[in-house]
Amino acid sequence: MGGRCEDLAERLWPENLQEVQDGLSKSAGIPVLFAHVSGRPLAACEDLTAFCRTFTRSVALSRPCLGCGRLSADRDVAIAPDRLRSLFYVCPLGLTDIAVPIKAAGEVIGHLVTAQTRLGDLLSLDDGPRPPDSEECSSLLAEAPTRTEAELAAVAAGLSTVAWLTGSLAASRRRNLRLADHIREQNRYFQQYVTTDAVTGVANRRHFCSSLHAETVRARRYKRSLSVAVLDVEGFRRTNDEFGHDVGDVMLRNIAECLVSTVRQTDLVGRVGGDEFAILFPETTRAEAMIALGRIHGQIDDLNASGELPVEVRVTVGVVDRSAEADDLLTAAMKAEQQARPLAGVTV
Repeated sequence: MGGRCEDLAERLWPENLQEVQDGLSKSAGIPVLFAHVSGRPLAACEDLTAFCRTFTRSVALSRPCLGCGRLSADRDVAIAPDRLRSLFYVCPLGLTDIAVPIKAAGEVIGHLVTAQTRLGDLLSLDDGPRPPDSEECSSLLAEAPTRTEAELAAVAAGLSTVAWLTGSLAASRRRNLRLADHIREQNRYFQQYVTTDAVTGVANRRHFCSSLHAETVRARRYKRSLSVAVLDVEGFRRTNDEFGHDVGDVMLRNIAECLVSTVRQTDLVGRVGGDEFAILFPETTRAEAMIALGRIHGQIDDLNASGELPVEVRVTVGVVDRSAEADDLLTAAMKAEQQARPLAGVTV
Protein backbone atom coordinates (compact mmCIF):
# COMPACT_ATOMS: atom_id res chain seq x y z
CA MET A 1 0.00 0.00 0.00
CA GLY A 2 2.87 2.35 0.82
CA GLY A 3 4.31 1.83 -2.65
CA ARG A 4 1.03 2.78 -4.27
CA CYS A 5 0.80 5.99 -2.20
CA GLU A 6 4.36 6.95 -3.17
CA ASP A 7 3.59 6.25 -6.81
CA LEU A 8 0.47 8.43 -6.59
CA ALA A 9 2.47 11.27 -5.01
CA GLU A 10 4.99 11.15 -7.87
CA ARG A 11 2.22 11.43 -10.47
CA LEU A 12 0.73 14.60 -8.94
CA TRP A 13 3.34 16.90 -10.43
CA PRO A 14 2.95 18.40 -13.91
CA GLU A 15 4.99 16.83 -16.68
CA ASN A 16 6.56 20.20 -17.56
CA LEU A 17 7.80 20.81 -14.00
CA GLN A 18 11.37 21.37 -15.21
CA GLU A 19 10.20 23.98 -17.70
CA VAL A 20 8.13 25.75 -15.05
CA GLN A 21 11.05 25.77 -12.62
CA ASP A 22 13.45 27.18 -15.21
CA GLY A 23 10.95 29.89 -16.10
CA LEU A 24 10.47 30.85 -12.45
CA SER A 25 14.23 31.05 -11.86
CA LYS A 26 14.64 33.28 -14.90
CA SER A 27 11.76 35.62 -14.04
CA ALA A 28 12.69 35.84 -10.33
CA GLY A 29 16.40 36.34 -11.01
CA ILE A 30 17.05 33.86 -8.19
CA PRO A 31 17.45 30.08 -8.49
CA VAL A 32 14.14 28.41 -7.62
CA LEU A 33 13.67 24.73 -6.86
CA PHE A 34 10.58 22.51 -6.59
CA ALA A 35 11.22 20.28 -3.57
CA HIS A 36 9.29 17.27 -2.33
CA VAL A 37 7.86 17.58 1.19
CA SER A 38 10.85 15.47 2.30
CA GLY A 39 13.23 18.07 0.83
CA ARG A 40 14.19 15.99 -2.22
CA PRO A 41 14.53 18.07 -5.41
CA LEU A 42 11.80 17.29 -7.95
CA ALA A 43 13.55 18.86 -10.93
CA ALA A 44 17.12 19.49 -12.01
CA CYS A 45 18.99 22.66 -11.13
CA GLU A 46 21.81 24.11 -13.22
CA ASP A 47 24.10 24.17 -10.20
CA LEU A 48 22.36 21.93 -7.68
CA THR A 49 25.47 21.64 -5.50
CA ALA A 50 25.71 25.38 -5.00
CA PHE A 51 21.97 25.68 -4.63
CA CYS A 52 21.77 23.05 -1.89
CA ARG A 53 24.69 24.73 -0.13
CA THR A 54 22.75 27.98 0.09
CA PHE A 55 19.20 26.91 0.76
CA THR A 56 18.15 25.63 4.13
CA ARG A 57 17.50 21.98 4.68
CA SER A 58 14.12 21.40 6.32
CA VAL A 59 11.76 23.80 4.59
CA ALA A 60 8.84 23.21 6.95
CA LEU A 61 10.53 24.28 10.21
CA SER A 62 13.05 26.68 11.62
CA ARG A 63 16.26 25.15 10.42
CA PRO A 64 20.02 25.65 10.28
CA CYS A 65 21.57 27.68 7.50
CA LEU A 66 23.84 25.47 5.44
CA GLY A 67 26.28 28.33 5.20
CA CYS A 68 26.83 29.43 8.80
CA GLY A 69 25.19 26.49 10.61
CA ARG A 70 23.08 28.83 12.82
CA LEU A 71 19.33 28.48 13.21
CA SER A 72 16.98 30.77 11.36
CA ALA A 73 16.32 33.89 13.39
CA ASP A 74 13.04 33.86 15.32
CA ARG A 75 11.93 37.37 14.66
CA ASP A 76 9.28 39.34 12.89
CA VAL A 77 10.74 39.75 9.42
CA ALA A 78 10.13 43.32 8.33
CA ILE A 79 8.98 42.49 4.84
CA ALA A 80 5.53 43.60 3.73
CA PRO A 81 2.85 42.53 3.26
CA ASP A 82 2.18 40.66 6.48
CA ARG A 83 0.66 37.64 4.69
CA LEU A 84 4.07 36.84 3.18
CA ARG A 85 6.17 37.01 6.35
CA SER A 86 5.78 33.34 7.25
CA LEU A 87 7.40 32.39 3.92
CA PHE A 88 10.74 34.06 4.74
CA TYR A 89 13.56 32.45 6.68
CA VAL A 90 16.56 34.51 7.79
CA CYS A 91 19.80 33.20 9.27
CA PRO A 92 21.89 35.32 11.69
CA LEU A 93 24.10 36.39 8.80
CA GLY A 94 21.09 38.01 7.19
CA LEU A 95 20.82 35.48 4.37
CA THR A 96 17.20 35.03 3.39
CA ASP A 97 15.39 32.28 1.56
CA ILE A 98 11.74 31.85 0.66
CA ALA A 99 9.93 28.53 1.16
CA VAL A 100 6.35 28.45 -0.13
CA PRO A 101 4.34 25.32 0.75
CA ILE A 102 2.47 23.61 -2.09
CA LYS A 103 -0.81 22.22 -0.78
CA ALA A 104 -3.16 19.75 -2.44
CA ALA A 105 -6.54 19.57 -0.69
CA GLY A 106 -4.97 20.98 2.48
CA GLU A 107 -2.03 18.55 2.50
CA VAL A 108 1.49 19.89 1.98
CA ILE A 109 3.03 17.87 -0.86
CA GLY A 110 6.10 20.00 -1.51
CA HIS A 111 7.68 23.46 -1.44
CA LEU A 112 8.91 26.11 -3.81
CA VAL A 113 12.27 27.18 -2.40
CA THR A 114 14.62 29.97 -3.48
CA ALA A 115 18.36 30.01 -3.04
CA GLN A 116 19.46 32.31 -0.22
CA THR A 117 19.82 35.99 -0.97
CA ARG A 118 21.46 38.79 0.95
CA LEU A 119 19.27 41.49 2.41
CA GLY A 120 21.53 43.91 4.25
CA ASP A 121 18.68 45.88 5.86
CA LEU A 122 17.72 42.84 7.93
CA LEU A 123 21.09 42.68 9.66
CA SER A 124 20.14 45.54 11.95
CA LEU A 125 17.09 43.62 13.17
CA ASP A 126 19.22 40.91 14.73
CA ASP A 127 19.78 41.75 18.39
CA GLY A 128 21.42 38.40 19.10
CA PRO A 129 25.10 37.53 18.80
CA ARG A 130 26.52 37.65 15.30
CA PRO A 131 28.56 34.73 14.04
CA PRO A 132 32.28 35.49 14.05
CA ASP A 133 33.68 37.11 10.98
CA SER A 134 35.45 34.43 9.03
CA GLU A 135 36.72 33.90 5.54
CA GLU A 136 33.98 31.31 4.95
CA CYS A 137 31.19 33.66 6.08
CA SER A 138 32.63 36.51 4.03
CA SER A 139 32.76 34.26 0.97
CA LEU A 140 29.18 33.15 1.56
CA LEU A 141 27.94 36.72 1.85
CA ALA A 142 29.90 37.73 -1.22
CA GLU A 143 28.43 34.93 -3.33
CA ALA A 144 24.82 35.50 -2.29
CA PRO A 145 22.88 37.79 -4.64
CA THR A 146 21.51 40.97 -3.09
CA ARG A 147 17.82 41.81 -3.37
CA THR A 148 15.69 44.60 -1.96
CA GLU A 149 12.69 43.98 0.29
CA ALA A 150 10.33 44.92 -2.51
CA GLU A 151 12.02 42.53 -4.92
CA LEU A 152 11.86 39.64 -2.45
CA ALA A 153 8.24 40.44 -1.59
CA ALA A 154 7.39 40.35 -5.31
CA VAL A 155 9.17 37.00 -5.67
CA ALA A 156 7.29 35.58 -2.67
CA ALA A 157 3.95 36.80 -4.05
CA GLY A 158 4.68 35.27 -7.45
CA LEU A 159 5.80 31.96 -5.98
CA SER A 160 2.69 31.89 -3.78
CA THR A 161 0.49 32.15 -6.85
CA VAL A 162 2.46 29.42 -8.65
CA ALA A 163 2.33 27.20 -5.54
CA TRP A 164 -1.44 27.67 -5.29
CA LEU A 165 -1.95 26.80 -8.96
CA THR A 166 0.38 23.81 -8.71
CA GLY A 167 -1.42 22.56 -5.60
CA SER A 168 -4.84 23.00 -7.21
CA LEU A 169 -3.72 21.06 -10.28
CA ALA A 170 -2.18 18.39 -8.06
CA ALA A 171 -5.44 18.02 -6.12
CA SER A 172 -7.33 17.68 -9.39
CA ARG A 173 -4.82 15.14 -10.70
CA ARG A 174 -5.07 13.20 -7.44
CA ARG A 175 -8.85 12.98 -7.78
CA ASN A 176 -8.55 11.91 -11.40
CA LEU A 177 -5.84 9.35 -10.67
CA ARG A 178 -7.82 7.85 -7.81
CA LEU A 179 -10.91 7.73 -10.00
CA ALA A 180 -8.88 6.05 -12.75
CA ASP A 181 -7.50 3.53 -10.24
CA HIS A 182 -11.05 2.85 -9.04
CA ILE A 183 -12.27 2.35 -12.61
CA ARG A 184 -9.39 -0.04 -13.35
CA GLU A 185 -10.17 -1.96 -10.17
CA GLN A 186 -13.84 -2.19 -11.18
CA ASN A 187 -12.87 -3.31 -14.68
CA ARG A 188 -10.68 -6.06 -13.21
CA TYR A 189 -13.56 -7.13 -11.00
CA PHE A 190 -16.06 -7.21 -13.87
CA GLN A 191 -13.54 -8.95 -16.11
CA GLN A 192 -13.15 -11.62 -13.46
CA TYR A 193 -16.92 -11.71 -12.94
CA VAL A 194 -17.70 -12.36 -16.61
CA THR A 195 -14.90 -14.92 -17.13
CA THR A 196 -14.90 -16.88 -13.85
CA ASP A 197 -17.25 -19.49 -12.45
CA ALA A 198 -18.63 -18.16 -9.17
CA VAL A 199 -18.60 -21.50 -7.33
CA THR A 200 -15.21 -22.96 -8.28
CA GLY A 201 -13.15 -19.95 -9.37
CA VAL A 202 -12.11 -21.58 -12.67
CA ALA A 203 -13.07 -20.28 -16.13
CA ASN A 204 -16.77 -20.26 -16.92
CA ARG A 205 -18.16 -21.84 -20.09
CA ARG A 206 -18.12 -18.60 -22.12
CA HIS A 207 -14.48 -17.84 -21.32
CA PHE A 208 -13.44 -21.45 -21.89
CA CYS A 209 -15.15 -21.63 -25.27
CA SER A 210 -13.65 -18.29 -26.32
CA SER A 211 -10.15 -19.47 -25.37
CA LEU A 212 -10.73 -22.84 -27.06
CA HIS A 213 -11.78 -21.12 -30.30
CA ALA A 214 -8.65 -18.91 -30.29
CA GLU A 215 -6.35 -21.89 -29.58
CA THR A 216 -8.07 -24.03 -32.23
CA VAL A 217 -7.55 -21.35 -34.89
CA ARG A 218 -3.89 -20.97 -33.89
CA ALA A 219 -3.26 -24.73 -33.76
CA ARG A 220 -4.78 -25.35 -37.19
CA ARG A 221 -2.99 -22.43 -38.80
CA TYR A 222 0.45 -23.34 -37.49
CA LYS A 223 -0.10 -27.14 -37.41
CA ARG A 224 0.34 -27.30 -33.64
CA SER A 225 -0.94 -29.91 -31.17
CA LEU A 226 -4.05 -29.24 -29.12
CA SER A 227 -6.09 -31.47 -26.83
CA VAL A 228 -9.31 -31.05 -24.87
CA ALA A 229 -10.58 -33.18 -21.98
CA VAL A 230 -14.05 -33.20 -20.43
CA LEU A 231 -14.59 -34.58 -16.92
CA ASP A 232 -18.07 -35.45 -15.63
CA VAL A 233 -18.52 -35.75 -11.84
CA GLU A 234 -20.53 -38.87 -11.14
CA GLY A 235 -23.18 -38.66 -8.44
CA PHE A 236 -23.06 -34.87 -8.11
CA ARG A 237 -26.84 -34.48 -8.30
CA ARG A 238 -27.34 -37.23 -5.74
CA THR A 239 -24.89 -35.47 -3.43
CA ASN A 240 -26.90 -32.25 -3.74
CA ASP A 241 -30.14 -34.12 -3.01
CA GLU A 242 -28.83 -36.07 0.00
CA PHE A 243 -26.40 -33.61 1.62
CA GLY A 244 -27.45 -30.23 0.29
CA HIS A 245 -26.05 -27.82 -2.28
CA ASP A 246 -23.37 -26.52 0.11
CA VAL A 247 -21.76 -29.98 0.22
CA GLY A 248 -22.12 -30.24 -3.55
CA ASP A 249 -20.34 -26.90 -3.97
CA VAL A 250 -17.53 -28.07 -1.68
CA MET A 251 -17.17 -31.17 -3.85
CA LEU A 252 -16.89 -29.04 -6.99
CA ARG A 253 -14.36 -26.69 -5.40
CA ASN A 254 -12.20 -29.61 -4.26
CA ILE A 255 -12.24 -31.15 -7.71
CA ALA A 256 -11.44 -27.77 -9.30
CA GLU A 257 -8.47 -27.36 -6.94
CA CYS A 258 -7.23 -30.84 -7.91
CA LEU A 259 -7.41 -29.92 -11.60
CA VAL A 260 -5.80 -26.47 -11.31
CA SER A 261 -2.98 -27.67 -9.05
CA THR A 262 -2.13 -30.55 -11.41
CA VAL A 263 -2.15 -28.97 -14.88
CA ARG A 264 0.36 -26.43 -16.27
CA GLN A 265 -0.09 -22.67 -16.04
CA THR A 266 -0.54 -22.59 -19.81
CA ASP A 267 -3.48 -25.01 -19.57
CA LEU A 268 -6.98 -23.75 -18.87
CA VAL A 269 -9.52 -25.38 -16.53
CA GLY A 270 -13.17 -24.46 -16.93
CA ARG A 271 -16.55 -25.45 -15.61
CA VAL A 272 -18.72 -26.05 -18.67
CA GLY A 273 -21.81 -27.56 -17.02
CA GLY A 274 -23.38 -28.21 -13.65
CA ASP A 275 -21.21 -31.26 -13.03
CA GLU A 276 -18.80 -31.01 -15.96
CA PHE A 277 -15.27 -29.62 -16.14
CA ALA A 278 -13.10 -29.19 -19.20
CA ILE A 279 -9.35 -28.77 -19.61
CA LEU A 280 -7.69 -27.07 -22.57
CA PHE A 281 -4.20 -28.41 -23.30
CA PRO A 282 -2.36 -26.18 -25.83
CA GLU A 283 0.72 -27.65 -27.52
CA THR A 284 -0.28 -31.09 -26.21
CA THR A 285 -1.00 -34.38 -27.98
CA ARG A 286 -3.68 -36.77 -26.77
CA ALA A 287 -1.02 -39.08 -25.33
CA GLU A 288 0.52 -36.21 -23.38
CA ALA A 289 -2.92 -35.16 -22.14
CA MET A 290 -3.48 -38.72 -20.89
CA ILE A 291 -0.34 -38.41 -18.75
CA ALA A 292 -1.73 -35.25 -17.15
CA LEU A 293 -5.06 -37.00 -16.54
CA GLY A 294 -3.15 -39.79 -14.81
CA ARG A 295 -1.77 -37.23 -12.35
CA ILE A 296 -5.31 -35.92 -11.83
CA HIS A 297 -6.39 -39.50 -11.11
CA GLY A 298 -3.85 -39.61 -8.29
CA GLN A 299 -5.05 -36.28 -6.88
CA ILE A 300 -8.66 -37.49 -6.84
CA ASP A 301 -7.60 -40.72 -5.12
CA ASP A 302 -5.87 -38.60 -2.47
CA LEU A 303 -9.04 -36.50 -2.10
CA ASN A 304 -11.15 -39.62 -1.57
CA ALA A 305 -8.63 -40.98 0.94
CA SER A 306 -8.67 -37.74 2.95
CA GLY A 307 -12.33 -38.23 3.93
CA GLU A 308 -13.08 -34.53 3.41
CA LEU A 309 -16.21 -35.37 1.43
CA PRO A 310 -19.14 -37.52 2.59
CA VAL A 311 -19.16 -39.44 -0.71
CA GLU A 312 -16.47 -40.87 -2.96
CA VAL A 313 -15.62 -38.70 -5.94
CA ARG A 314 -15.88 -40.45 -9.31
CA VAL A 315 -15.36 -38.79 -12.68
CA THR A 316 -15.71 -39.92 -16.27
CA VAL A 317 -13.30 -38.42 -18.79
CA GLY A 318 -13.32 -37.96 -22.55
CA VAL A 319 -10.27 -36.69 -24.45
CA VAL A 320 -9.86 -35.54 -28.06
CA ASP A 321 -7.12 -33.72 -29.92
CA ARG A 322 -6.90 -31.65 -33.08
CA SER A 323 -6.58 -34.76 -35.23
CA ALA A 324 -10.25 -35.53 -34.48
CA GLU A 325 -11.12 -33.06 -37.29
CA ALA A 326 -14.16 -31.91 -35.34
CA ASP A 327 -15.49 -28.38 -35.78
CA ASP A 328 -16.08 -28.15 -32.03
CA LEU A 329 -13.51 -30.00 -29.94
CA LEU A 330 -15.49 -29.39 -26.75
CA THR A 331 -18.56 -31.13 -28.18
CA ALA A 332 -16.36 -33.95 -29.47
CA ALA A 333 -14.79 -34.36 -26.01
CA MET A 334 -18.24 -34.43 -24.41
CA LYS A 335 -19.33 -37.21 -26.78
CA ALA A 336 -16.16 -39.13 -25.97
CA GLU A 337 -16.91 -38.74 -22.26
CA GLN A 338 -20.48 -40.02 -22.72
CA GLN A 339 -19.15 -43.13 -24.43
CA ALA A 340 -16.78 -43.90 -21.55
CA ARG A 341 -17.97 -46.43 -18.99
CA PRO A 342 -18.24 -45.00 -15.45
CA LEU A 343 -16.09 -47.02 -13.07
CA ALA A 344 -14.61 -46.12 -9.72
CA GLY A 345 -12.00 -43.41 -9.99
CA VAL A 346 -11.18 -41.92 -13.39
CA THR A 347 -12.41 -43.55 -16.57
CA VAL A 348 -11.19 -42.56 -20.03
